[in-house]
Amino acid sequence: MPIVALIGPELYPIPPIRGGAAELFIEKVAARLKNWRPVVIGVSDPELPDREVHHGAEYFRIPLQGWRRWLYRRYRRYFPLYDQAVAQLIAQVQPDLIHVHNRPLLAQYLKANFGALPVILHMHNLNESLGKREKPRAGLTIPLDGFITCSRFVLERESSRLGAGAPLRRVVYNGVEVEAFSSRWQDDAEVSRVRESYHLADQPTVVFAGKLRESKGVHVLLAAMERVWQSLPLTVLVLVGGTEFGRGRTMRETPFLKELRQQIARARGRVVLTGFIPPVEMPGAYLLGDVFVGPSQIEEGLGLVFLEAAAAGLPVIATRMGGIPEVVRDGETGLLLQRKDDAAELAAKILVLLRDQQLRKRLGQEGREWVRNNFSWERIAADLEQVYDEVRAL
Repeated sequence: MPIVALIGPELYPIPPIRGGAAELFIEKVAARLKNWRPVVIGVSDPELPDREVHHGAEYFRIPLQGWRRWLYRRYRRYFPLYDQAVAQLIAQVQPDLIHVHNRPLLAQYLKANFGALPVILHMHNLNESLGKREKPRAGLTIPLDGFITCSRFVLERESSRLGAGAPLRRVVYNGVEVEAFSSRWQDDAEVSRVRESYHLADQPTVVFAGKLRESKGVHVLLAAMERVWQSLPLTVLVLVGGTEFGRGRTMRETPFLKELRQQIARARGRVVLTGFIPPVEMPGAYLLGDVFVGPSQIEEGLGLVFLEAAAAGLPVIATRMGGIPEVVRDGETGLLLQRKDDAAELAAKILVLLRDQQLRKRLGQEGREWVRNNFSWERIAADLEQVYDEVRAL
């Protein structure tokens, strides 16, 4: 059986105990590959062993703490410590294919060192979302054997840039484990249990999940809720997430969070801040809401939270930007905004759903079936193996 090396970014460990969509993707598909043997390479964490077998996949974790991490992040060009450690593991494992996630410069480095091995670069967002030390210089063409993106939107934007050097380009969506999510419409006991843990009963509830940042539109949502509270004053807003991912950083006091706390203190309705919730516990978080709202202000590659909210049976309200319309079908599984920063439009859509239980139920149930049929991890893993086979046959 051929071996594939799945290589994560150096920021967060795999499995994603500190968060991260790319890290979650790697863990989930590695456990479901049938015709390729996965070897997962990522960064170490105090709560995880440096080497283990996890759900049938072999994991190697590279120590990158203290001065090593500081030196690497500040002077990567001169001290590519993570890149070098990954290369050493590649030489040891001897895979048949290298699959690099979200790190164009790492893909370039490995291709330069292992030219005979096929290298795939997989982008979970746009080039502009990368840090300044992670971006290739303008005009650089990275020699790749395959280029994968999380959505058609990213593929169209990056085919002539990050994917320009790849003869094969494909979309492989993120997935969701639908059976891990209780349906908002089927498990009343679990809904009650989760809500009681946050002192909620049957109040109308709007839930957001994601980083508490301006780019995620949290401030637009709060402004919209001021209008919602004028009509439905008992409505609760639940904000799930922290400001960052990573160990000890999930509730770092950013200027935006400080201002958000002040706005919440002045709000006319109730707002619940849950803080960061690990991915394994997220299925319960969605049961807090009647409606899921994700008013992103930037062009996201896809948005895993929209798949998860749909898996929980929640109708979704989101912006009509980036890859979001590929997973949220307007009028069928949710409602898409015409204007990303229009609090009045957002409030109107929230009120439409909160006032119409049958509409919420129809959109939520159709959303759950939509993701079950199109975004199961089993299907995603099968799509990925097809790309591996195509690249290997080049």
